[in-house]
This record gives sequence, C-alpha cells and structure tokens, in this order.
Amino acid sequence: MNKKETATLFTLIFLPPILLLLSRYFLPSNYLFSSLYKVTFLFPFFYYLILEKKTFKQIYKENLSTKTFKQNWKKMALIGISLAVIYLGTFFFLKGFLDLSTVIEKLQALASINTTNIIFIGIYIIVINSFLEELFWRAFLFKKMKENIGNASYFITGLAFSFHHIMFYYDWFTLPFFLLVTIGLSIYAIIMNYLFNKYQDLYSCWFVHAIVDTTQIFIALIIFGII
Repeated sequence: MNKKETATLFTLIFLPPILLLLSRYFLPSNYLFSSLYKVTFLFPFFYYLILEKKTFKQIYKENLSTKTFKQNWKKMALIGISLAVIYLGTFFFLKGFLDLSTVIEKLQALASINTTNIIFIGIYIIVINSFLEELFWRAFLFKKMKENIGNASYFITGLAFSFHHIMFYYDWFTLPFFLLVTIGLSIYAIIMNYLFNKYQDLYSCWFVHAIVDTTQIFIALIIFGII
C-alpha cells in the first residue's frame, strides 16, 4: 500500500461533496456556479500527466478500449436499460409520496433549472457530466483505491459517490425517501465499479451511465410537466 497515495485518494473522495456544499451557500444560485466543484473531476489528468509522467496516449490505452466497447456494447446497453427501468419504475411507484412542487422549487433555487434550460442542461448531463463522473470515480478513484486497499474500494467509493450526490438533494425529501435514494445510488456505484474492474473500459461505463442519466432527465421533464 502506498500510504501517501491512499491519503490523497481519501482526501479527493471528500473534496467534491464539500465543494458542492460550499457552492450551495456561498455562490450564486445557477447551474454554472453550482457545478464549479466539478473541476475536481479533471484531477485524474493532473495526476497521470504531472505526477505519473504519462502521456495522453498512455492514459487513453489504460482506460478506454474501442475494441472492448464494440465487443460488449449490446451487453452494456442491456445493463443500462435494466438500471434505467428500475430507476423509472421506482419513481412511478413512489411518485405519490413525493412533493414534486418542492422538488421543482429546490431545482430552481439551487441551480436555476427550469423549463427553458432543462433540455440544454440535460444534454450536458447525459453527454459530458456522465463522462467526467466515470473518469473521476471509476477510472481514477476506484482504480487507484483498489490498487491500494483491495475490494474494500468497491464499497468506499460506492458510498463516496452517493455522498457526493447527497450534498445536492439532502434537504429535498423525508428521511425514508432520502435513505432509499442514498442506498440506490450506492448500489448503482458499486455495479459501475464492478463493470469497470471487469472490462477496464471507460467507454462501457460511460455508455451505461449515459443511459441512466437519460432516464433521470426524462423524469425531470415529467416533474416539470414538459411531457
């Protein structure tokens, strides 16, 4: 175990949620400022390029495989769709227990998300944000944590991924619903960790994540009454 590297990784685990929480209270309420914490997701490039002296080509070969994705895209699509169905089914099953007007108010107050910009923000979340999260949480944090602490990294980074999102919605729901969402996010993250560990391919994880995020935006469109 590299103790210095492990300490750095644990610090990075808590950095995004802390920055997200701070942005909620000290920065203007719009999506741009509420997303500034995501610059931390670019840290893997700094780590690999500066500290490990690797080239972009080496980074690409270690984490992305076009060949692997071509071989497994149908399987990834099935996994992504399955997760999306569970996500969508859970929403419709519990929809009656949610105060959707409160959710809308929170989204508008926190990130200025509304019926005018939700499509553009949705495209960003599906295409770009999903890649940045997979780069940071799977191809960097999980990968490096597994090298240092073994299988415990599945659960630690899974909970950390959930904790990162908790900082966005922690005051939106009642405690039971909050716990359900948190557990669901943790399980999702552990599944994504497993996929990355098995295939060592960021394309595959990105594809699955994008499918799930598409469902998330679909639900947001329902909440806002657009569809």
